[in-house]
Amino acid sequence: MLLARFVAKWNRLNALVPQARLWHNTGMRQKFSVLLALCLSILLFSLSDARADFYNVGFRTLGQWDPENGLRLDVNIWYPSVRPARDIQYGPWEISAARGGKPVDGRFPLILLSHDTAGSRFSYHDTAAWLAACGFVVAAPTHPGDNMNNMDQLLTWEQLENRVRELSGLIAFLLSDAETEPSIDHERIGALGFGAGGTAVLLLGGALPDCEGWKDYCAQAGKHDMYCNIWAQNRMDGLCRSLPLTRSPADTRVKAVAAVAPGFGMLFGRDSFRWFYPPLLLVAAAGDSLNKVALHARKIYECTGKKARWLVLDKADAGALMAPCPPAMAEELPELCRSVSEEDRKAIHKSMFAALSDFFLHYLGSGKNLPHIPAPPDLSPPLPPKQEPAPAPPEKRKR
Repeated sequence: MLLARFVAKWNRLNALVPQARLWHNTGMRQKFSVLLALCLSILLFSLSDARADFYNVGFRTLGQWDPENGLRLDVNIWYPSVRPARDIQYGPWEISAARGGKPVDGRFPLILLSHDTAGSRFSYHDTAAWLAACGFVVAAPTHPGDNMNNMDQLLTWEQLENRVRELSGLIAFLLSDAETEPSIDHERIGALGFGAGGTAVLLLGGALPDCEGWKDYCAQAGKHDMYCNIWAQNRMDGLCRSLPLTRSPADTRVKAVAAVAPGFGMLFGRDSFRWFYPPLLLVAAAGDSLNKVALHARKIYECTGKKARWLVLDKADAGALMAPCPPAMAEELPELCRSVSEEDRKAIHKSMFAALSDFFLHYLGSGKNLPHIPAPPDLSPPLPPKQEPAPAPPEKRKR
């Protein structure tokens, strides 16, 4: 991207000086060629260590109050900014961004980022910053009742239903906020989720869950699978009592969906994607022992008819997808924070970043490939047939 910026500036310079082609001063041309070669050498030398920042990254936080449920939704916003980044300390997390930095003029695509159950709005801050640098506004909430500090909703229908409702509500909130709305293109909105967040964004895109696959899931997965202990099975049985749905969870404002290491693969069959219209990127974490690839990400890929983009991240597990943990968290949660080496984490993130930016830029980067999303289906159960009143008995004849 830095090279592209340099070439663009060089072309603009040539446009401003059309007489350059007519230069007859050989010495001047030679000096300019040497200067150009030097600039290119410095640029190319720095590319190996430079981030692909086309834009500086701005950062701010928002709080959304849900009076209906009495819950507060805390949201991090990353966006293209004119101000350079600085190190910012938020609790144990240290991120690099321009806090409250002035946004770049113009409207950019919005990406909703839904964290995994063991995460928070900070857990994928490097992924959010990368996408903001590529020209997106990224909004990452902490999901109440399903985060690293509170897992009360784990393996319940509320876990997924609330996430979908919070993401949909967040769109309306951001589009009504005086500071964020001017930076967002209302027509170019996408969703990115990790783990349970990946499942939620599939529902947001129009996937319909059922429980046909749950019947024999544990026979395939084994008793040590996280869904198959007695406590988990009871919760999953309760989840299944909420299905099938009578209303589609789809939000037609969402035009592209990326699910990374999604869970709940047993809730999806071929009919689940019958009314799923956004383009889809599925990313599998090859080392994920919680949501095993064959039973979750790959199963979902098969259910889409292999129509989604597909990527497998070698050596990756749930922890490797997160940003590097701050030291205090790494000491407290080594199994999550140190599940892979730093070298492997960098390689995993490099592949993941490239796939995400390529996917979202292709479908949301302009109006060229923007899909049309039809209205969701009507899932209302049919009304029982109207019963005709019984005919009146014939009147007895009087004699």
